Order: sequence, then structure tokens, then C-alpha cells
Amino acid sequence: MSTHYKFEHDFDIDAKAYWDLFFSEDYNKDLYAELKMKEHKILEQREEGGKLFRSVKITPQKEVPAVFRAVISDMSYTERDVFHRDRSSMDVIIEPALMRDRFDMKGVYSVKSTGEGKCKRTFEGDVKVSVMLLGGKIEKYMIDEMRASYDIATRVTRKWIDKRKADKPAT
Repeated sequence: MSTHYKFEHDFDIDAKAYWDLFFSEDYNKDLYAELKMKEHKILEQREEGGKLFRSVKITPQKEVPAVFRAVISDMSYTERDVFHRDRSSMDVIIEPALMRDRFDMKGVYSVKSTGEGKCKRTFEGDVKVSVMLLGGKIEKYMIDEMRASYDIATRVTRKWIDKRKADKPAT
């Protein structure tokens, strides 16, 4: 049995501009600094057939909670993304550095227009950790960490959107 998650946030920016911001290098540097990640390294990025394929290695600064240290010693992971421009969504697979055979996390990150110059970002999926006695607790911990990270990402994204609006010359 897996645990379902869904995070939604609204932004004052259109979907195309959101994705432009999302993939910009300066925004990502700021975002991952705010998220307190030791490493954020793009391993692969290529376009093919109207899709963007990307693999990113991410290493949090945060220590593994003591209750999980017996089974998890490394919190780094690789995020494998397939961005579909035509449907404004990205398929996301998370592969941990350890326990790949006991860990399954997939989701869809989508950005949909909600009106002129507005959009809703949704990240929804499922996580399953197959570790006797601890699997459900690890799943809950991961979803709580993701929720906190998406709240930080929302704050950073809104700051960048406000900055872009302030930098844009009046017409």
C-alpha cells in the first residue's frame, strides 16, 4: 500500500512564464539555497520529441532522523523528470541513493492556467517504502518534508514573480 500526496499553490503568473522561471538557473540557485540543499546538480538535460528529459542529483543538508538511521544513511536522491510542454506537466520519479528496490515514488507536477496571468501548481503522486515496521513512518516523514519544501518553494517563487513584475517596464 502506498501513501498519496498532493500539494497545490496559486501564483500570479501565467503557466508559460511559470515554467520559464522554473527552469531558469538563477531561480534554481536561489530555490535550492533556501531549501538548504548541499548539492543540486543537473546530470542530464535533453530535448526530444517536444519533451524535456532531465535528471538531477539532489543532496539535502539535513541529517537522517535517528529513528531511520538503521535503514537509511544517505538522504541524497536523483529526480528523473519528463517535461511535456504541450500539456504543461512533468512526470517525476524520485530514486534514492539507497534502497532503490524498496522505494517507489512517482508524481505529476503540473501548472494550469486559472485566469489571465494566474496559474495553479499541483504536485500529486504516491510514495511507497517497503521496509518492515518503518515503511509507513518513512512515507509520512517524506511527505511532511515535501510539504515543508513546497511551502518554501512557494515563498521563493512568489518572491521571484514579484521581482520580475517590479523589473518589468510599465507600458
